Amino acid sequence: MSETMQLLLLFGSWLLVSAGSHVFIKRYYVASFVAAVASVAVMLYAGYAELGHLDPYWHISAITGFFMAGIVALVTGLPFRVMRTINNDDV
Repeated sequence: MSETMQLLLLFGSWLLVSAGSHVFIKRYYVASFVAAVASVAVMLYAGYAELGHLDPYWHISAITGFFMAGIVALVTGLPFRVMRTINNDDV
């Protein structure tokens, strides 16, 4: 699989996990945090499934993945935040 395809799949998984998190969790920052943690867990599991062992530098990829997935989760959650604010459904 090419590197471009791997990056697209990674970004797509971040978007799906973020959208799912923001749909089910009403609090914006909590949903973003949960999405970032879940995205890192998915990323580490996918690497383990592909390699057959945990990456030797998993802690570095977990930290950088958390920040990148967190940014994606914050941006993905903005439409949910706006809709909940308009509908007075925000907690």
